[in-house]
Amino acid sequence: MRVLLIDDDNALATLLSHHLTAHNYIVDRVTDGEEGWVYGSTLEYDLIILDWMLPKLDGIHLCQRFRNEGYGVPILLLTAKDEQTDKIRGLEAGADDYVVKPFDTAELLARIRTLLRRRFTEPEPLLGWGKLCLDPISCEVTYEGQRISLTAKEYSLLELLLRHSQQVFSANDLLDRIWSSEEFPSEATVRSHIRGLRRKLKAVGKGIDLIETVRGLGYRLKSQAIQSIHQSNPANLSLKDKHAIYLDGLTRAWNTHKSESIERCNYLITIAQLSKDQDISEQQRIQARQTAHSLAGTLGTFGLMEGYHIAIQIEHLLQAEENFSLTQKSQLQALATTLRHAIDEPPQLISSEDPYDDKPRVLTIDICDVPYVQQLIALFVAQKFQVNVAASLESAEQILSMTSSSSLTSLQQPENLPDVVLINLVSNETDLLLDESTLKMMMEFIETLAKRWPQLPIVTITPQADFGNRLDLIRRGSTIVMEYPLVPSDILAVVTREIHHNLRFSKIMIVDDDSHHLKQITHFLQPWGFQITPLENSSRFWTLFTQVKPDAVVLDIEMPHVNGFELCQTLRSHPEWQHLPIMFLSIHSETLKQHQAFACGADDYITKPVQGKDLAVRLLNRLKRHHALLQWQQTMASVS
Repeated sequence: MRVLLIDDDNALATLLSHHLTAHNYIVDRVTDGEEGWVYGSTLEYDLIILDWMLPKLDGIHLCQRFRNEGYGVPILLLTAKDEQTDKIRGLEAGADDYVVKPFDTAELLARIRTLLRRRFTEPEPLLGWGKLCLDPISCEVTYEGQRISLTAKEYSLLELLLRHSQQVFSANDLLDRIWSSEEFPSEATVRSHIRGLRRKLKAVGKGIDLIETVRGLGYRLKSQAIQSIHQSNPANLSLKDKHAIYLDGLTRAWNTHKSESIERCNYLITIAQLSKDQDISEQQRIQARQTAHSLAGTLGTFGLMEGYHIAIQIEHLLQAEENFSLTQKSQLQALATTLRHAIDEPPQLISSEDPYDDKPRVLTIDICDVPYVQQLIALFVAQKFQVNVAASLESAEQILSMTSSSSLTSLQQPENLPDVVLINLVSNETDLLLDESTLKMMMEFIETLAKRWPQLPIVTITPQADFGNRLDLIRRGSTIVMEYPLVPSDILAVVTREIHHNLRFSKIMIVDDDSHHLKQITHFLQPWGFQITPLENSSRFWTLFTQVKPDAVVLDIEMPHVNGFELCQTLRSHPEWQHLPIMFLSIHSETLKQHQAFACGADDYITKPVQGKDLAVRLLNRLKRHHALLQWQQTMASVS
């Protein structure tokens, strides 16, 4: 199969080409949209993979051009743009699939195989010739169950002949289909690979020659019906071994291309510094946005998730059409500087299940553009917070839907209401105090905000935190008062604790017949302040459950007396526990088990082993949604 890869990110394109080649795809790489059009409209490809943001011609317009000219080749958009409107626009432009960076390589390869199967309309995934079997999914070739080791070119030759069993391929045909445009082989090279493939097939097939030479025309399979094979061969390596091998390759690839990412980051730092002294041009803004977009894709692909989130935030910041405010300029500089440090982190495997999908939301109100606040914003972004910044009280009121035109009643709240509001009352690093009129407006705003939403935590940073000032802030509605100077990491810790304050003391019931694992999980969750009720004997579940009345339940699957599925079904059969968060924690990773769990009414499913932080964050997210539901129900009851 021949693939055209159009992406100007050299590190990502190199890594992706390596994986595609390892799975026996022939890859042509180009770096801009116009060159992609030349290749795609001139040569024959089975699939086109292209980025959205490309030099000269972007991916959306290139995709539209292919479709308008009647090219039916499958197109897969591979981009860091993750908004729903972006996906819709990409698919409407003619793309067959849309994958967001960072991506899981195994999932991407599976999507590629799906697109190719649709094109070739294969009834079954495996191809065979007598006792010979080729599996396009695992890229394994076997004869009577014995694996045959082939080179990438030998595999591609055999797959092509199997897929087109009646067709004769000349040497030039094979050169066009099997060798990439960067290679310059001769017909002698084709003959050499055919001889090698024949020799290996004869060695396992008792001398039987699979390939026939049609004199003067080329090569084809000898007459024998192609058949579908239904059995598959077990993998020789464990999942853990495969992950270790993949991570090792990922690390080596990253070390090769890390300097390119550093160069891009330094460009963003230069733009950020330039913006502090003058307004950057539209061309500079576009170039910087494209750089941040490409950098996000690279960092996400290599598992540097902190850098990925920061680069995405920079890209969003650069999308504004108007000139930067002072706050935005400081924020851009803080983000770019933090991004440079994030690049020094080692690559990590990307989990297909992100426990941080429900990101905490923070509104920061800073009307004085204090540098330490900008450092704090960068830290929030790096920790996967959703951050809104208001440089004025008017802007804060718009974000919170507090304007007079808002139709919300005092019992309702906007969908984007943050989890915490952080208010800075420090003027600058030398003259700390706000002028009297500004301070009065800020204090009145805190009071109004607290009356409107009493449940909303307000963290206030002030240069004067003696008893009198602290008492005044508390009376007006501040939840936490912190005295300047302090370091951003301390503020982050306080904000994080305040976000989860109402959830940290939730009662969690954990049911597992493995006493060692039960103690381990209890130990993992202790630092998070949960009230843990462990239970080893599932037959005592209902008695203990009705006494404790937990806020969430964590279940194992396989237990004597009563299994986890039965416990989940029993809880869901009771009207009072229809919405109770229920999570399965099991050693079983099979999709069937997960489907059974969700069919029983589970809210989440985690495979052992699990890190304590991941489990705690997943629990907090479930509890947060559950509490939001209860709050909404109480609000509706009071309205009616």
